[in-house]
Formats: sequence, structure tokens, C-alpha cells
Amino acid sequence: MARYFGGNKYIADQKTNDRIHRAIDEASSLIAPEGSYTLCSVSEMKPGEEMILENGSRLSLPECFVDPGTRLVAAAIGTLGCKLEKQCRLLADDGQIYESTLLDSVGTAMLDLLGERISNAIEQDGKRIGLARGVRFAPGLEGYPLGQQRLLFQIADNESVGVFLNSSAIMIPTKSISFFLILTATVLKNEETDKCNSCRLVGCQYRIVKKKK
Repeated sequence: MARYFGGNKYIADQKTNDRIHRAIDEASSLIAPEGSYTLCSVSEMKPGEEMILENGSRLSLPECFVDPGTRLVAAAIGTLGCKLEKQCRLLADDGQIYESTLLDSVGTAMLDLLGERISNAIEQDGKRIGLARGVRFAPGLEGYPLGQQRLLFQIADNESVGVFLNSSAIMIPTKSISFFLILTATVLKNEETDKCNSCRLVGCQYRIVKKKK
């Protein structure tokens, strides 16, 4: 969590650690985590270009994506609700910028964890039918077009988790997450468990890459 507060080289002292734990307790009382995903079969794929789904939707693909074993794609949405972000705004309006920033950072870490839990649930669905977890990509991140957000919301059940898009395709509540996750028949020889090692955003200030043994 500390890296979301001060970057990947930030080391919190004891006083800050105490504040972080208090912020975690406060955030835990404010969040209402919800998640939803929809699985779609892939009818046709043009590696590095687009994927055509069973419902006729045409999904853009990251340029580096070339997995010929892709069988299903999940469109996922998760949220922490709106109370935490409202509290962050109240703190900021009251001049408590440090407290607002810290609480927001805790929320970001919790949202990250929620996204991983949704991904794990999708992965378990895949395992039951002999498919493996593949690439995950999200609108507006790592160069993937934000314009794909509306397509994701057409596929996924956003209403059940109370997440909507504004006119700029930004999610409301803002402490929400959306992504596509591939389920593939390709055998993954070098399965990467650390998301920072597999992330293409190498200049990210929060990036932590673990040394391989």
C-alpha cells in the first residue's frame, strides 16, 4: 500500500505506518466491494488487431497480443462504492490534504486487490473447462484505448454493481475498475504471478519488479 502513497521507493516510518493502519480501518468501514464479469466466446481473432466475439462485438487488441489459443474473454467491472471517495473529498475540502491523500491511496490498494480477486474467480471458471488465465488489459491503461470502455460496459453487467460511465467514458464511482481478461488453451510455460513483472508500463512510479531466483 505504501507504494501507492509515495511511489515504489517510499519507505514509511513507524508514525506513518500507524497512520496507514488507521486509514485502512477507516477505509474498511467505508467500502462496499462489488464485482461482476461476463464471459464471451471468441469467434475470430486477428492477432494484434481485433477479436470478434460471439455476439458480434469487435474488440480491439493490444499490438503485442498474439495468443492463438484464446477461447474466451471476460469483461469485468468492480467497485468499492462511493463513500470512500466522498470522504476523501470532505477531508480535502477541510484542508486535510495529507489524510485525504492517504485514504485515497488505501482505496487504490484495495481496488487493486478487488481486481485481482475478480481475476482469480475468472481463472477458476477457466480451469473448470481446461483453459488457463491469459493476458489482462484495461481501457485507458498501458496504451489500450479508453474508447473500448463503452464496449466493455455493453458486455458486462455494470448495473448490478452500480457502476456507470459519464460522457467521457470515466467510471462513476471513480473508485472502480474495469478490464478484459483472456482465457486461453495455450500452455503458459512461464506463468507470471507478479503483475508488475508482466506489466508493460515500465515507467510507472509504482512499479516493483522482483528479482528472479
